[in-house]
Parts: sequence; C-alpha cells; structure tokens
Amino acid sequence: MRTHIFIATLPFLHLLVLSMAIGQEQAEAPKPEFLTMQVLVLDPDGHPVENAKAFPSGLRTKVAARGHFFWSDKRFGPVPKVETNANGLADLPYPKYVIEEIEVGTVTVSVEHPDFVTFREDRRVDDKPAKVQLQVGYRIAATAVDAETGEPIKTNLYGLVSGDSRMSDWKLADNGQLISPVFEANTTWFRMIKIVPGQPNMYSELIEVDPTDRSRVLLRDIKLFKGTRVQGRLEESIPRPIRNGYVTAMIVRTGTKDNQNNWNSRWFWYDNTPISEDGEFVFESLPVDEVLQMIPVCDDWVPPKLAKEDVLPFFPAAAEKLFTGLSQPQLVRLEGLQVEPTLRMAAATSVKITVVDKDGSPLSGVDVASWPNQLWFEGGSNILGDVHSTVEWLLQAKHAGEFAIAEQNRYSAKTDENGIATIRSIPPNRTESLVARLTGYEMPLNGTEREIRIDLKPGVVTEVTIKMQPEGTDVLKDEAFQGGKDD
Repeated sequence: MRTHIFIATLPFLHLLVLSMAIGQEQAEAPKPEFLTMQVLVLDPDGHPVENAKAFPSGLRTKVAARGHFFWSDKRFGPVPKVETNANGLADLPYPKYVIEEIEVGTVTVSVEHPDFVTFREDRRVDDKPAKVQLQVGYRIAATAVDAETGEPIKTNLYGLVSGDSRMSDWKLADNGQLISPVFEANTTWFRMIKIVPGQPNMYSELIEVDPTDRSRVLLRDIKLFKGTRVQGRLEESIPRPIRNGYVTAMIVRTGTKDNQNNWNSRWFWYDNTPISEDGEFVFESLPVDEVLQMIPVCDDWVPPKLAKEDVLPFFPAAAEKLFTGLSQPQLVRLEGLQVEPTLRMAAATSVKITVVDKDGSPLSGVDVASWPNQLWFEGGSNILGDVHSTVEWLLQAKHAGEFAIAEQNRYSAKTDENGIATIRSIPPNRTESLVARLTGYEMPLNGTEREIRIDLKPGVVTEVTIKMQPEGTDVLKDEAFQGGKDD
C-alpha cells in the first residue's frame, strides 16, 4: 500500500515529504535477509574520515515504480549505525528485500560527524565502494533576552532552522549561549524558542541567516516574545458532545531569497491539541504574525471542502486551484495576544468490511485500515488527523538524545467473530485504498499491490468483502513491474 507521509521536521528525511510504499508487515514475519555495502567517507580534500557514523536512512528498489521506503524498525530492526575505520570505510548492512521479493537497489546513506555537515544521498548498493564526501559548514551561536524586560534568558532554549532539524545536536552552555550543529553553508531561516512545560512558549522572530564565507554566525541578545494564544471552537451546527476530537496545526515559511521552491529551505512548526466535548480547543502559544493552518477531526465529522475565498488572502496561488481529493486546512493569521477562530466541519461516512478465508469462512482478529490524507498548503501531506508536536520533539530530543515517531491511524479497525469491522468517521466523496492484515494470511495481489480501492459516498455505508489467502500463495517480484530498472 502507499501513503503520503509528511515528515517535515525529521532530520533523516531532510525535511522532505515523500510518497512512501509500506510493505505488508506481519507480527511474526520471518527474519529478513541482510546484505552489506561498503561506504567510503572522505573529507573535502579527499582524505579518509575516521569515526564517522554511517547508517541507512531510506531504501529504494531496483524497479523504478516503487519509490522511496523508510527504514522499518518493525520489519528490519533498529537502524544500524556503523563507525568508519582509519581508512574511512564502513560495512553497512541493508535488507536484500524491501517487501516480499522486491530487491533493494539503492540505499539512502546518511553520515554524521561533529566536524562536518550531515550527509544524506542515495548510493547504489553495487558501488565498490559507495563514496561519500563530507563538507565543511558553519555553526550558529546565539543568546537571547526577554523582549519585555530585556533580561537575559539562559535556560530552556531551543533552536530550529529550515532544512535541518537535528534537535539533539544543539548545545546550551551555562552562560546561555545556544550552539548549533554544523549546517550546510546555505541561507536559512532560524528561530529561537523558550520552552518550559506548563508555560506558554516564547519565540524569536524568524531570522534569515546568511553564512557566506563564515564558519560561525554569532547572534547576540535575540529578543523572545510571548506567542499568540489560539482560543478556538467548532461551529455550533456540529452536535455536542464532541467525541475523540482534536485539531492538528502547522506553520510553514517558504524558502529565503532564491530558495522559494526548495523543500529543504522551508521552516516548519507543528502542533496538536484536543477538542473538548463542548467544541472548544486551545493552542497556548504559537509564533506571532504567521499563518496558522488547522485541520479538525472528531467522531462522525471531517474537515469541509474549502472555497477559493477561504484561501485567497493567505495562499493566493493555491486558491486558484484547490485540491479536492484530500482534506485541506482552515486558516487564520496569528495577530496580537489572542485569536478566536471558528472551524467548520462536514459529515463523515463509514465503510463496513467483511473478511473471509478462501472458503468463505469469516476471519476474526484481522486488522483493516485505510489512510485518507490531508494536504497542507506549502507543506506536503500525511494521514488525516495525524501530526506530531514540534515542542514534544524538541523536549524528547533534549532528554533522550533523539526522538521517536509513533505513527497513528484512526482509520483502522479489527474484525469480530463474524469477520466484520467498520471504519468510521472517514471523509466521503473520494476514493481510498483499503488493506487487511492477519498473520498467516495475505490479500491476493491486485496488480502490484495487496489492497483494494473503495469509493466513499456521503450518507452511505460502503460495504466490501475481502477474501484472504494463505500467506505465500503468490509472491511479489521485481518482474511484476513494467518500466525497467532505475538508472
């Protein structure tokens, strides 16, 4: 199956929104076969770099149609990080197959070293060796003051730049100087944030940093301001009490200067908050004078279709051609100390799935799932209602050294003893994919996928039957794809 995953603040995905093909993972899948590729890490002058950490941050198949795969901990285990030896060499393990018998042809290799810019590019597995040349970059060193009092701020400071989000690599000195990891020498957006759990965040303005011919950019006494409070509610026409509701939100600033259309130059901020039973929600503090994008979800209701006039004041180009196949956000500008938006919603629909074996007998305990997407303006797409909090990422990175992502999908269910499951609160007027998983069984191949497509209509419960077959009945191979190999 395929789902659009937005990962706009993940360092190993380089702030890129990717269309990801996900394999049919089983809870007790056999241990995958691993091969090894050799990586050679060099400095800008061509000398070997010792003690650099190399790891696979993505996988591409030999067949062009399959796209880019994330490394799946569930399928492959933890990401292996291998240090280079004195000759700059590392033997990097990778799985022979991404799914079934679809072979890996290219590995997205990431290399980290504290003295160089983090590297991330594709390398073919048959390169002997796969050469990686690191580059010298620059660091940001910044101090902050309270914009109201002028008092220095020396604790609970965080930095976030466009194009890179190695949150755990920032260091805060005892004197309050925040020092970044090494960045590529490109113009970037930088924002400083003070985060104290239980208190409203404070933010600097978004600062354009031009590191031309510098190895260190020093920013003194950056002013931090109180953010804008968002006190919102759902429109009164939506029946109360609201159940299982929350709002996902995003802020994006496009690239600087000549990088307007460069994904890696965009600055992102994400947040989420629950909706109370009476339909109210609060974001305590968000950066002032930015456009806030909000997507609400709850039981039986989904985001509405937008009109041109909803978008025109904020994203004029996007307003001329709205994308109706995915849910899109409602917008408000964060002005002053508080804004009070009212969000609209539309009635959802449901799909009833019956899962049987090859003889027509019901199968219980089958996991069924769909993945309706939401599309952000200037910010990619992801599963509807699923967004992670940048604050949580920053805090987790500080205390754990890295952050983990637990992808959630409310559009899933498990079949009962009659083989029946219902996925509720799904957007109508669109076509979505549907998959079923049960250890020991598989969906028959539908072309080159194990999924079916369902047409979701308003006011109608769509009913479908999925007939499962014993696992291994057929196997997806490279030969199933037309279009040849990747160049």
